[in-house]
Formats: sequence, structure tokens, C-alpha cells
Amino acid sequence: MRPNHELTLVLTRLEARVRNDFSVVAANDALRSLGALNFEGIEPQGRERIQAAIVLLAGGDPAKFDHYVSLANADWRDVLVSSGLGDEDWPVRLDKELGLRKRLSNRRQ
Repeated sequence: MRPNHELTLVLTRLEARVRNDFSVVAANDALRSLGALNFEGIEPQGRERIQAAIVLLAGGDPAKFDHYVSLANADWRDVLVSSGLGDEDWPVRLDKELGLRKRLSNRRQ
């Protein structure tokens, strides 16, 4: 079985939230949709932010999820503002909603 490329485009902490919020089938569909979003010109941290905004707004409802994916495809800024991830404190809110992102240490052991 080949790995699904779209699934690899969603960070682990967001994937965990999706799998917690949605049924098994809906979670797999949601992860594929999130991975397939067009993020041309957007840095990786911004991608997670937009994907998370969609997931938070959907609240586990596949119909709402599809709505917010469509909205993000039209103008991703709308989902950021609606989800509360449009302000300067968005990294704190994202960490609160998804858990802390694991950071690699540059220190030598």
C-alpha cells in the first residue's frame, strides 16, 4: 500500500485533533482534504494555521468542514479571522488547541 501524500502534509498534532474530533471515515477524508489545499506561496507554519482554522471551525461536523474548506479556497484569511487565529496571538491559541509543537534543540548533548 502506497503512503498517501496528502496525509503527510498535515502535522502530527493537527492530525491527532482531526482524529479526535471526527469519525474514522470522516477524519481520513478531512486529512486528505487538508493535505490537498493549495498553499502556493504560504510558509509551512501558515499552512498549519489555515488547516487548524478549518478543523476548529468545523468542530467535528463534516458538512461544516466542507464549507470551511471551500471558504479557505476562496480566501483563507476569512477562516483565520472566523476561527480566532487571525490575530497576533494565534501561535498561543494554536498551541492551546492542538498542544505544543515539538521543537528540535540546537544544543549539542
